[in-house]
Amino acid sequence: MMIEMITASPFLMGAATIVVMLTCVWVASLVLRDAGIIDMFWGLGYALIALATLLSSENLSPLAIATGVAIIAWGVRLFTHLLLRWRKEPEEDYRYQNMRKKHGDQFWWRSIYTVFLFQGLLMWLVSVPFMAAFYFGGPAALPVLTLVFLAIALAGLYMESMADVQLTKFRATAKQGELLDSGWWKRTRHPNYFGDALFWWGIYAAVVAATPEAIWTIFAPIIMNYLLVKVSGADLLEYRLKKKPGYTEYMQRTNRFVPKLFG
Repeated sequence: MMIEMITASPFLMGAATIVVMLTCVWVASLVLRDAGIIDMFWGLGYALIALATLLSSENLSPLAIATGVAIIAWGVRLFTHLLLRWRKEPEEDYRYQNMRKKHGDQFWWRSIYTVFLFQGLLMWLVSVPFMAAFYFGGPAALPVLTLVFLAIALAGLYMESMADVQLTKFRATAKQGELLDSGWWKRTRHPNYFGDALFWWGIYAAVVAATPEAIWTIFAPIIMNYLLVKVSGADLLEYRLKKKPGYTEYMQRTNRFVPKLFG
């Protein structure tokens, strides 16, 4: 009875998927003594929500499937990128080290809600537009516009993917003190974060074009945008990078978030 109730609701199915995944990841973090593994599962969580929603839904349409596949591709790419980066890190990310020092011996159990379930809640909230589309169901209201916005989302995915590739190549050969200011990084100081934001705004717009009843879920891309700029993205990174020689000059000639298209 409980399983039938969960699978009948995209919202409950998404929540159940996240709880199961993050519980497993939390246990793994205790074994590895590294809470930083949550970062790589940030993207995979969205992919699993989309996959679970697709597999359990009866309201499938070509556009809904295409949107779900786009989210899965976004999540798997981010998971793979961060997994490869995590394998090269010699120790736990400094953010989680600071939390571990703050909470001491209690961190192991406090981390399940301060780190894992909290991020799970954010994943679920950002995924609400996609889940709402399946909740309301039906054929796309504006199929052409849905495709346009889906293309915008894929453009964001392409941008952040290429920016991460450029960053990875740069880090492999960069000398101490060098700055990456070419490619996408010449247009904006955070092309990967901007591409990420563009992807989720595109997904939201595509969902609303297909299912106008989901317009109320606008809080989802706003949350993701805020996280990318003010919480775990641009602000946090620039707080550290400002100390790097030449970064102040780089800030003066390069847009912070939205890419400079000309000049």
